[in-house]
Amino acid sequence: MKLLSEGVKIDIGLTSQSLNGAGTGTYYSMTNYRKALFVVELGAMAAGVTSVLQVMQAQDAAGTGAKAIANNAATITANTGVAAATITCATVIADDAVTINGLVFTAAAAEDLPARKFAVGANDAACAASLVKAINHATAGVPGVTATSALGVVTLVADEPGEATITASTAALTITVATLRAIGYIECDASYLDDLDGFSYIALRVTNSAAAQTGAVLLRGNPSYTPTQHVAAAKVNTKQ
Repeated sequence: MKLLSEGVKIDIGLTSQSLNGAGTGTYYSMTNYRKALFVVELGAMAAGVTSVLQVMQAQDAAGTGAKAIANNAATITANTGVAAATITCATVIADDAVTINGLVFTAAAAEDLPARKFAVGANDAACAASLVKAINHATAGVPGVTATSALGVVTLVADEPGEATITASTAALTITVATLRAIGYIECDASYLDDLDGFSYIALRVTNSAAAQTGAVLLRGNPSYTPTQHVAAAKVNTKQ
């Protein structure tokens, strides 16, 4: 049995931090690897915030001659394809609406869940609870997504973690959509590097338009030999 840890080299792509602006991780050699995958995790993001992921190349671990690899960038946008999000109700009025994965939920004086109408309620907590009922409705709700609420804030997560994403938006001033967490990746092949000019090291650069907790893991694959993991702890369960 070949273990995953025997086929990829695991390293820190970017130390987890509250990043506002640009941050670049450690440069790693691609000499004995053909593939590299940076997996990026973001924490809370307000509406409109973006995170641009870019693979950089350099001539050594110190980052000599560092430059971006052409056509190797990706952008995570708040509330678009995220893993979890919140919707905050603040004195919602009739006809205010929020769109979740393409489905529009509209506030009204009274609930009409099959029509995706939730009640404004007596207060923000009641409004959020009614929106939860609409989102979770068996036929008119959002497939693959579960909502819960507390104190006027609705939290959206996938029914099956990792098997759905959430995209939410609103034009209403009384409804605020925000990202709780998001994940993205950017992949690089060794052939993308300017190796004729001595570029054989790569690093991840992340540029956030506003502060967001940001961290990344680097997986280097297709090694020329079984890699040795240099980690603080490891455990492999094997069948006895």
